[in-house]
Amino acid sequence: MATFEGMEQVKSAISRYVDLTEAQWEQVLPLWKERSFDKKEVITASGDVERWFSIVKEGVQRIYFEFDGQEACIGFAYGGSWSGIFDSFVTQAPSRFVLQAVTPSVLLSIEHTDLQRLYGSVPQLERFGRLMLEEVFVGRAVREIEQLTMPAQERYDRLMDRSPHLLQLVPQKDIASYLGMSAETFSRLRAQK
Repeated sequence: MATFEGMEQVKSAISRYVDLTEAQWEQVLPLWKERSFDKKEVITASGDVERWFSIVKEGVQRIYFEFDGQEACIGFAYGGSWSGIFDSFVTQAPSRFVLQAVTPSVLLSIEHTDLQRLYGSVPQLERFGRLMLEEVFVGRAVREIEQLTMPAQERYDRLMDRSPHLLQLVPQKDIASYLGMSAETFSRLRAQK
């Protein structure tokens, strides 16, 4: 079970979308678990089914897939954001992606089967699930548009506006991959700032 601090973080995250009664929180909170991972530890491997939906309590994780012998980074999760392989979690099909801890990480997580059961007993959680997935979907769509339409400098600037702390936590090659540019281009853009 999650610590008191973890429970408060879960309550805060869910309350952004829906209001629950104390009786409902008593059903929901005990099902969340605190899971810890070492730096570079694989949390969910390609080919595994994602069993967990998580909130980042501590650390940074990256989502990537292998393509032509390279790791293509498609996203990062950190400090209060959602973490996991969402398509695998929703469909319960094997993941095409890898979720890896970039730094030592602590995740607040609920298992798929527990969340599905809660959807039946706490109907507001279905609304939470829909609204949260809509937010993730819109975020991914915005990212795709940025990748396809913005020059490298603008993609770099947007990331620095949103998440400048990643420069201290994530290897430059992973940030470059996420931005869809070579490590050399990333290094050159960083040197210009």
